[in-house]
Amino acid sequence: MAEPAILDFDMVGMIQGAEVQPAKTFGLTTRLERLAPYMLELGEDDSAPTFDDEPEVESASPDDDPETELVSPDHDLEIEPATPDAINQAVGQDQAGPGTSVAMPASAAPPHLVLRDVPLDAAIYTLPPASQAIAPIPAPQAGQRSGFVAIVGKPNVGKSTLLNALLGEKVAITSPKPQTTRMPMRGILNRPDVQLIFVDTPGIHDPRTKLGTFMVDQARRAIPDADIICLVVDISEPPSRLDRKIAELVRRARAPKLLVLNKVDLRNPRGQEYLVAYRDLGPWDMELAVSATKAQGLETLVEELVARLPEGGQLYPAEQRTDTSERERSAEMVREQVLYQTEQEVPHSVAIEVEEWEDKGQALYMRMTIHVEKDSQKAILIGAKGARLKEIGSRARRGIEQIVGKPVYLDLWVKTRSNWRDDASSLRWLGYTDK
Repeated sequence: MAEPAILDFDMVGMIQGAEVQPAKTFGLTTRLERLAPYMLELGEDDSAPTFDDEPEVESASPDDDPETELVSPDHDLEIEPATPDAINQAVGQDQAGPGTSVAMPASAAPPHLVLRDVPLDAAIYTLPPASQAIAPIPAPQAGQRSGFVAIVGKPNVGKSTLLNALLGEKVAITSPKPQTTRMPMRGILNRPDVQLIFVDTPGIHDPRTKLGTFMVDQARRAIPDADIICLVVDISEPPSRLDRKIAELVRRARAPKLLVLNKVDLRNPRGQEYLVAYRDLGPWDMELAVSATKAQGLETLVEELVARLPEGGQLYPAEQRTDTSERERSAEMVREQVLYQTEQEVPHSVAIEVEEWEDKGQALYMRMTIHVEKDSQKAILIGAKGARLKEIGSRARRGIEQIVGKPVYLDLWVKTRSNWRDDASSLRWLGYTDK
């Protein structure tokens, strides 16, 4: 008995490949790499049909050059637009079973969209009337819905603050400094028959170090894997070059795209002008104004996300709020305090390593090392007679105790690891690598 494959389409109905088993978790870096450029039907022995007369397909290994093409450059592959007959032939109509259907992308252009249902009292934050009506969203069917929602945007637009506000608790660190988030952070919101898995991504910026390149790459990879994409922008400012660059990345994705206009509580006399400018970066499936710090417009945002979720069972236990370990979250609490307690280049030059983690019954013992790039940064972190390091530890410990639910003894050390942000082995050692 053959196994049906899941077909992968682009925006115009072109077959991109086939996936035998979908990844259960969001953000696996190999998800798209696993999609073959052919539609395959596997037999009982999981063997694929051979293509004696077809161009050779090479498989990439970790040692290959990252620029190596998967398909031999001596041959050009032409993928014809998908048709119902082609789909039935590839999957096997007799195997699909009664009632099976394959969703095809609509050929019509997305409608012009409007901002709606925003419980705010400022008239300037109402978009001009739309020229076309919003396409109706199918009503949720009986059963569960679940999916991944990528939260993307440039640094300092409030992505992590929005995640915490949506969950009603702190799972991601925040600070006024850009590039606070370095790794994707998942937060899980459970409602009756609904599970939303939000993925807070690093701010997309112009990287100057290998660490920065890693962060941007993590954010870019989150976009095609998401079931829904939320582009978060700062409505108190006009669109920047980065906003336009990120919007272009988002537009290429096939998932529903929501424009989230954050910081609506910061009044600006040119607010309506900015709204129109952000709108023109689309098209968007929906545009919503929110204030993450004031918790305004969040319920409407959740409702719009739920309406667009695919059907599916829960991917995480109902009581789980994040899949980030307590060790990782505790290290992030220390880094958050470094961000608040230091200035200039020091906050961005810091990495936290958990070296010891011992449960002593009534309390947890943790020893962490704060890595910096220069001895001068080490002196700044320690402070006069260790005062600054003590303050960082004291404030971080209170946050860690809320995470682990018991008293914590936190032992902090500072070490110099020269130029670690541009050293590949140091980045791997400190955990900045694909998982």
